[in-house]
Amino acid sequence: MCKLLFLILLFVISGGSYADTIPADTFPMQQAELDEIIIVEKKHIPLMRDSNNMLTIDIKGLDVLPRFLGTVNPMRYLQTLSGVQTNSETTAGIYIQGCDDYHTILSINGAPIYYPNHLLGLFSPFISAHFQSMNVEKSAHSAIFPNRLGGGVELVPNTNFERTIGVDGNIGLIGAEITVPMSIGKKSDLFLSARSSYIELLYSNLLNFGGYQSNYDFQDFNATYSYRPTDSDELTLSAYYGMDRLDVNDSISTIDIGVRWSNLATSLSWQHQFGNASWRTQAHFSGFKNFVDVNELLMRVNASSALVSAGVKSDVEVDIRSDLKLVSGLEYNLFFNNPLSFLSDGVSPSNDSVLGLKHLNEISLFVDYKHFVSKYFHYAFGLRPSLWLSADGQRFAAISPRLSLDFPLHRFHSIKLHGGVYFQALHKAGLSDGGLPTDFFFLSDRFNVPESAHSLSLAYNGEFINRAYSLSVELYFKQLHNVVESTSNILEMLNTGFDYQSGLLVGKGRNYGLNLMFCKNKGYLKGYVSYTLGWAMRNFDSLADGYVIRARHDRRHNLVVVLNSQLSKRWSVGAMFVLASGAPYTEPQMAYLLNGRVMYEFGVHNGASMPLYHRLDLSANYSIIKSQHRELGLNLSLYNVYAHKNVQFVLPTSEFSMREVSFFATIIPSLSFFFSF
Repeated sequence: MCKLLFLILLFVISGGSYADTIPADTFPMQQAELDEIIIVEKKHIPLMRDSNNMLTIDIKGLDVLPRFLGTVNPMRYLQTLSGVQTNSETTAGIYIQGCDDYHTILSINGAPIYYPNHLLGLFSPFISAHFQSMNVEKSAHSAIFPNRLGGGVELVPNTNFERTIGVDGNIGLIGAEITVPMSIGKKSDLFLSARSSYIELLYSNLLNFGGYQSNYDFQDFNATYSYRPTDSDELTLSAYYGMDRLDVNDSISTIDIGVRWSNLATSLSWQHQFGNASWRTQAHFSGFKNFVDVNELLMRVNASSALVSAGVKSDVEVDIRSDLKLVSGLEYNLFFNNPLSFLSDGVSPSNDSVLGLKHLNEISLFVDYKHFVSKYFHYAFGLRPSLWLSADGQRFAAISPRLSLDFPLHRFHSIKLHGGVYFQALHKAGLSDGGLPTDFFFLSDRFNVPESAHSLSLAYNGEFINRAYSLSVELYFKQLHNVVESTSNILEMLNTGFDYQSGLLVGKGRNYGLNLMFCKNKGYLKGYVSYTLGWAMRNFDSLADGYVIRARHDRRHNLVVVLNSQLSKRWSVGAMFVLASGAPYTEPQMAYLLNGRVMYEFGVHNGASMPLYHRLDLSANYSIIKSQHRELGLNLSLYNVYAHKNVQFVLPTSEFSMREVSFFATIIPSLSFFFSF
């Protein structure tokens, strides 16, 4: 029977040409040349993948989402996820689970970026073609996670290019960007990216609003070099530099404001595999500086600040057994900081201050132990002892225990419980909440002790119907200590001078809430719905008793709906709808004249709320050419489709009134040209 089946198969393959010459009891040894058969299946890669406490986002997948003035913005997309502060035009930071933006560390290949935004968060500082993915950790951090109270976001650069050289670019209405990947031999690759704006050439009036006239431009540069000397080693060198210039003139109050800021982040990493273990080492150098110049008639005020860090992190991961894994290592960081230099001319009384450069040493050891007890239970326990040495001789020490219990209910369903203690010796406060880099960093010293958080979270993750749908639900609670917030604003410098310590509030905080995210990963229509119900409350004894003060980024409800569809080979469309509670602000209660100046007395700190925020964006991509290695197309995006006037902040004026300021209170169309060869 088997011989008969084999002869029938041979007959089918040979087309029957041997039917009359092959005896029934013989095996043919002749060769038959077959036509080449290639079976190609398009692998489904979801936009987001949740694995081992980390959400990995495919940067290339962001191309289908709506753009602002033609640019792809990974940061704006990040703000649409559950548990992350919903974006508005002046909320530039990344606020994860009620923590402030400086509580979250954002890095490129291990190098932190301290102010990861261009103007108002409208324009991303990251050229999307330069990166392959973005990793997001919202909670359930291991002991390897650095000394931060909030989350972690890392952009992973492209390090492997299959062809000799290529080009990837985007030309929009406000700027152009280009990425040139190249393969240098068989063991190394180089990626170079650059972007520059020309918004003033075509849209000089675009950023003019409410009596303000603005001029603005920015540039970004990225470089990544990877070298693989052996199959077990990989070295990656990464560098980023970005700079911004903004000038604002107010014809009503005769105030001119100039702001300059820049970011630098460089890193070198080496990963080595040997046997059942791996060794990773990363070294970085990062810096941020800003400069604010304020002029009003005969008075002038300059304020500047800077933060620089250099560090190294090294760890070894060992598979002790198939069910046991151990990670241990050390991390050292050296911070240099000029919190705020203040110089004035014509201000009375004068309160000039040049604080000079301060430094802080941070040393941490960490060990993380993972045990896969059974198919239905895993746990991980870690310790992170840390020591801080400040410039004025102060020493701070702390131990951070972290425990995660994982209960896999099924291959595609799991429940995780996490508890941990976190510390942070880097602080930030601000002169305004208007989305401008007027914030300043400062380090722990005899006046400011490290901040801390006790965190607890319970999460469920599941996938359904052949992984076409996914659902994540998370409850979280964080008790914060020694958190800081500033009551100062930029106008104070014009009246009385400024001392950043005098305006600081130091107290406790409680963040708690619910995160929901439902995704549709396959089919004609894809997308997700994210919803966050959250509280970020603060307790400042100098203002009130109990947790009754809202953090400046507190929003009770955040709802985001994102949809995209590939209509045909050439057409794809996307839509994004954002609905969020109004952000808090401190409302003036009365105004009076003193020595010819309008003075205000303010009510409860962050006691008032701005109106409800909502916005709809649409996008369409048309591919003129689309193949494996070539793409040429157009993107049309519509920002704020129904032209809703969202109030961004409320300013007191010199005429005893309040002015509501809105950005882009009209529909903003954009057209961009993208290519890849």
